[in-house]
Amino acid sequence: MQRFHVLSLLLCALLIGAHGGPEPFDLREGDRVVFLGNAFFERALDHGYMETALALRWPERNVTFRNLGWDGDTVYGHARAGGRRRAVFGDPEEGFARMIGEVRLLEPSVIFLAYGLNESFDDDAGLTPFREGLRRLLKEIASIRTRVILLSPTLFQEGFGADSTYIAQRNEMLTRYSQVIAEAAASEKQVYVDLTTFDQPLPSENGLHLAGPGYRLVAQRLTQQLKLPPAKIDPNSEDATAIRAAIVKKNRLYFHRWRPRNDAFVFGERKDEQKIAQTEPAQFEPFIAKQEAVVRQLLQTKS
Repeated sequence: MQRFHVLSLLLCALLIGAHGGPEPFDLREGDRVVFLGNAFFERALDHGYMETALALRWPERNVTFRNLGWDGDTVYGHARAGGRRRAVFGDPEEGFARMIGEVRLLEPSVIFLAYGLNESFDDDAGLTPFREGLRRLLKEIASIRTRVILLSPTLFQEGFGADSTYIAQRNEMLTRYSQVIAEAAASEKQVYVDLTTFDQPLPSENGLHLAGPGYRLVAQRLTQQLKLPPAKIDPNSEDATAIRAAIVKKNRLYFHRWRPRNDAFVFGERKDEQKIAQTEPAQFEPFIAKQEAVVRQLLQTKS
């Protein structure tokens, strides 16, 4: 069965190739890039490898990156519902509407999309709902007129705390969900990046969530499959390390802007109790702008 699904993924790649294959990806002056997905992107903001890999190739261009990853999220926006209460899921339609609203607010010209992991725990019964949910999400995104890059989930690694048989079963299911993502990318004439096949295990924190070196390998895969030009700043240099550190700091500031820890008082069920709290997230804006200027200065002076 696993061989069949691997062949199906290869067929999707051939279908994309039949239309000439994806053009080499580039970032243009003024592009606004959004990373939208589950914990894969939320945890990525602590490492910065993917954003850095992109920025190093066009250091002279003014490009903005924003991370809207939300741990536990799905194409249905489940984790974003419930007044942002961490332990209570509300109406899925509320979560989906919030997700689309957050995206529209940023007016992205490029969206990297990473879903499928959480949905895969619904097994075969969830494939059709996932296909429909992904199609709905892509339709909403299409109305924004943005380029989309769809990423497959990464597979479970050793260290997940389960035996090898269970891990193999989960990875088989992830392969099936990845096939749905690849088919959707081909249908919408968007780009698909396969993160299910690596020559080595991806270093992880717990067999599920990637560690820093794992994200570095993912960034390298992105540069290969998106046919990125050579970096103008050596990714292994001290300059690149300084740029990545500045990017991580910027991303953490933005996280507190759109995901404040006192979110119940800002967006949720207690927002009428302390109205002053609703003004606090915006106070991060000057700090974000200042740190973004640091990133751009490093990119321009080191290139």
